[in-house]
Amino acid sequence: MKNQVTESLHRERWHIVEVDQQQIQEYAEKFKIDPLLARLLLVRNIGDGLDDEILNFITPPEALITDYADLTSKSDLTAATNRIVEALKNGERIMVNGDPDADGISGGTILVASIRELGGEAFYDFPTRAKEGHGLQPRIIDEAKKLGCKLIITSDCGSKDVEATDYANSMDLDVIICDHHVLGRNLPKSLALVNPHKFEGPSFFKGLSGAGVAFKLVLAVFDQMGETPSPEFLDYLLALVALGTISDRMSFLNPMNRILVSRGVDALNRSQMEGLRALKEVSRSNYKELKSREIGRTIVPRLNAPGRIGDRDEGIPDSRIVLDLLLIGTGQKNAKMAMKILEKFTSVFDMEKKARTQSTGDAIGEAAVVDEVNEKRKFITSKIEDEIDELIENQVDPQTDRIIIVQGKNWNPGVIGIDTDRLKDRFLRPAMILTEYDGSDYIRGSVRSIPTINMYHIIDSVGDEFETKFGKPLFQTEVSTQFGKRIINAFGGHAQACGFTLHRSNVPFFLEAVRTEMAKLTMEQFEYSYEILDTIRFGQINFEIVKKLDLLVPYGQAFDYPIFYLKGCSLSRGRAFGNKYQEARTPHVEFTVSEGPQRKNQPNQRRLDSVGFGLWEKYSQLVNTNPYGTFDIIFFIEVVKKGRGRYAKDILRLNVLDIRRSEDTQGIGSRKRKRRKKKKKPQSTTPQQTNSTVAQNTAKSES
Repeated sequence: MKNQVTESLHRERWHIVEVDQQQIQEYAEKFKIDPLLARLLLVRNIGDGLDDEILNFITPPEALITDYADLTSKSDLTAATNRIVEALKNGERIMVNGDPDADGISGGTILVASIRELGGEAFYDFPTRAKEGHGLQPRIIDEAKKLGCKLIITSDCGSKDVEATDYANSMDLDVIICDHHVLGRNLPKSLALVNPHKFEGPSFFKGLSGAGVAFKLVLAVFDQMGETPSPEFLDYLLALVALGTISDRMSFLNPMNRILVSRGVDALNRSQMEGLRALKEVSRSNYKELKSREIGRTIVPRLNAPGRIGDRDEGIPDSRIVLDLLLIGTGQKNAKMAMKILEKFTSVFDMEKKARTQSTGDAIGEAAVVDEVNEKRKFITSKIEDEIDELIENQVDPQTDRIIIVQGKNWNPGVIGIDTDRLKDRFLRPAMILTEYDGSDYIRGSVRSIPTINMYHIIDSVGDEFETKFGKPLFQTEVSTQFGKRIINAFGGHAQACGFTLHRSNVPFFLEAVRTEMAKLTMEQFEYSYEILDTIRFGQINFEIVKKLDLLVPYGQAFDYPIFYLKGCSLSRGRAFGNKYQEARTPHVEFTVSEGPQRKNQPNQRRLDSVGFGLWEKYSQLVNTNPYGTFDIIFFIEVVKKGRGRYAKDILRLNVLDIRRSEDTQGIGSRKRKRRKKKKKPQSTTPQQTNSTVAQNTAKSES
């Protein structure tokens, strides 16, 4: 068994899926689309060949935007909307407890902005991630009580917060859980649990992000109040839904997510809200316009950064400043009020830990604070990565380990998810980071997984095994309240990303149980590869192909942007780059790609700008040692701006995923398209709608 995992993981990772040419033509004619898009639909098995599902994918019904009928159980939806309307009519103060990530912040903004739009008074707060983790927090419950709130609404959390909900109930506070995470064995005793997993039966709603659930809930409240959101406010909410859905990597096969993100990304690009405009300004980089992939790389890390490392006790802005920023321009806050917001966060540490004062009174200034916190996050992440490199040799056996586990000390728990994600990419299998802390009996953990393995299910099953054997929960942490220490739930997440806290005495059981569960997996589950749409010739790489692909927006989780294969090209000498904290390990590379071998005395030979994220080491081994060789590459095509001011122009850029010497390729793997048994997928209660054109986009994990 020793080398079996490694052999499986290092099989052919470039695959072109074989598709019947006649079927491509049939799809093109039937659905009135270009053959390239017909091929893409067939390669990805969209709709399993069922016409209505394919049409719903190409053009999702507009009615899916405002549908909320199957959001949760009928009784929970009724209880939630009734209680919120009662609070609004009675002038009660409402506290929103958001999860400190981009999805929780987006959902929290939706709740706060909508409550205020309907005339209510809303407060908001988030856990200090390094100290409290995630979820409904006793500290925030205490604060809600002090402020005179009678109702707490969670955003993107709460479904497993049994103890914290009991604590809120003991304080005579009603709790409405607004969440999308998988339900636990025991449900919190909340006034209402608005979670799509409470709906019995198949539903598109079960694929919504936390922001998506919040959006549907506020639509129900608007309806019950007899109000209709203005078109401008609806666009604002949709932009926030898009941010949450992209950041939490929800499936883009789901027609409801597709229409919400497509409309939301359009709204984000058009938005004149000062807060959103400022966020775009500091995030846009050199992209012509923000698409879902670019949003995942630029805006989402900035939304996440304050929640990852923020600590108001240390003067580092936390997730509240992001919600402050997103609210600017909604009518509740304006540019002048930004000064008051920023007075709370007058000093933010730079990467050399020297304080710099932020004292601007406009939205751009506040966005700069968010951006600076993101820079600090990069520094911390890079420092942890350096330490991980030193630990791997003694803690990891890449030949046999089915899950890569690294154990460190005093690592910021808010950012270890990023380093875990990089471990996963480095070793091409699930990864876990555990970190202990001086003076604490509790260990924090972060897990990331490959697309073929559901690590949430595995970690959850280990927790169930522990509880069955010892009669108490495995994943817990201790927090302070005004009534002393309390033990609360500390596990949550999704199939490919989850986090937890457990007592150090339980770590040996936990690690042994995880490795036992991993040993039960088949070797096929460790296999995942680049799925290439087609081979392409150099002359076919143009703006026209981008326009065609733009007709199947949005691209993202479970519906990645198409990858192409280019043979026998030459690559220029590259320039390494990384952020300023990666000087010892510059991971990325910029270069140009030319058709065929390099030709002397042909200065007009067409070249395309290219970038390879995480490819510098491989590029150096292959290209810099053989600069006049020919290479095969796989990539996707993107449009970026080059130059500044009036000299700026749109150009095509190849985002290269992998490189091989042409002589080493000898053809690439191929697979026949998997024809699954035709059966109906979960259908929404929304009537079907067919027809016409589509729009575009793309999503990727935060960098």
